Amino acid sequence: MVPILSDSTIPQVLGLYKVLLIPAQDYARHPHITRHHHIFENFDERFKVTVLNVRLRSGPKRRETKHEIIEVGVPTRNLMLSYILGYLAFHLKLASFVKSNRCDCIILSNIISPLVPVLAGGRPIVFDYKDVYSLSASVPFGTPVRQVVYWLTRFFEQILFGFKMTIVVPSPSMQRVVRDRFNVKSLVISNGVNTALFHPISASARDKVRTELGVRQGEFCLCYLGSIENWLDLESVVHALVRLRPVRLIMIGGPPRSAAYLDDIMDLCDREGVRDRVTLTGFKIQSEAAKILAACDAAIIPFPTKRELSAVALPDKTFEYLASGIPVISTRLPDVEKLFGNFLYFYNTADELISILHRLHSSTRRKCSPFHQINCVKKYDWKCIAGSYCALIVSLLTHEVN
Repeated sequence: MVPILSDSTIPQVLGLYKVLLIPAQDYARHPHITRHHHIFENFDERFKVTVLNVRLRSGPKRRETKHEIIEVGVPTRNLMLSYILGYLAFHLKLASFVKSNRCDCIILSNIISPLVPVLAGGRPIVFDYKDVYSLSASVPFGTPVRQVVYWLTRFFEQILFGFKMTIVVPSPSMQRVVRDRFNVKSLVISNGVNTALFHPISASARDKVRTELGVRQGEFCLCYLGSIENWLDLESVVHALVRLRPVRLIMIGGPPRSAAYLDDIMDLCDREGVRDRVTLTGFKIQSEAAKILAACDAAIIPFPTKRELSAVALPDKTFEYLASGIPVISTRLPDVEKLFGNFLYFYNTADELISILHRLHSSTRRKCSPFHQINCVKKYDWKCIAGSYCALIVSLLTHEVN
């Protein structure tokens, strides 16, 4: 892993650094708080951040932010149409913003256009390549649209990586991807966790949350926190419920786009007779989600290992689960296993998942103590991650990074 710069190694320069952020997802309205929202809301007062937000979601409700947001685009029910409508407006607004000299550097994470480096006017650019966009952007669509989106995005990626930029990725596996696919070097600035929210709770608070959720006496609560989409393997989790009667599945979140996969999972629950042991909370604000998570007995990362995206995944939920102090169960994701292998319970098959759940339910013995588990993620607090990002930007603007 490439060492991450820190403020202690970068001279502090007085003044206001003007940063333009072009995030990968809707900064203000995405159901889950995004990587960029976590990082940039923790920037210190040296930075004036403006967010050029490609709006894909309808509705007036916006997440609170301390930054200026410039919204472009027309949200529609059709994701592809929303991108197309926002395309021209994005370029016009970006060109106008740069021409008015309102930014010192650009943090780019959206794959909407390969022309951003051309329009940047020579300003330093950080390309935050948070996942393999040609794969993630094509996931919501069916064939043949999926193939069109995949190859178009791959073409955009190829152009972008041909420009001189500082590349930031969230995991060592992503670092290998950009090296092997685009022959460029990158810095690793990982995802993280808000440890002020995600932490263990008292026994009384735990009992209160479980009562509110309708958890029965003696039930073992298994939690999933995050988007519910068709690239998950919740089928194996449902089959485990069939064979383990005391287990209840609590899902915090929902489908950010199509509800088809969630509907399929609930139909499967009905057919298998376990619907009464599945609790859907819907999307929750982080403070509420953190309490529900901490009130559970274990949490799961059910990413199918055969999918390409899983091979580079280091999801936020890994850090949030660990910070909550409860046992964490996961499929074998390379980066998760490399960084936190001593703390997690890994499974490859539904039978192995059942064995882990049975062992956790029937014994108070843990693979590691909650204290060590919580302590291992302290350095991944979003404030620390933001500090690394601030240091990188300062170094770029003081010409200490080539």
